[in-house]
Amino acid sequence: MDFCECEDWEALRDQNRTLFAWDPRYGWIIKWTEITKEKGYSQAHTYGISIKYCPMCGKKLKGV
Repeated sequence: MDFCECEDWEALRDQNRTLFAWDPRYGWIIKWTEITKEKGYSQAHTYGISIKYCPMCGKKLKGV
């Protein structure tokens, strides 16, 4: 799924397929998962940041 047409976006998308996602409630998000050790167990924490402009060229993002 493309949210921008710039060349830098195409390169970033090809190298990081799961970094950007569409969320119906928040729009485009940058998401990642961290694994931490807590009380002897591994815990997975998923984070996300809503974005409105392309991080590569600054154009307003296209919606789905």
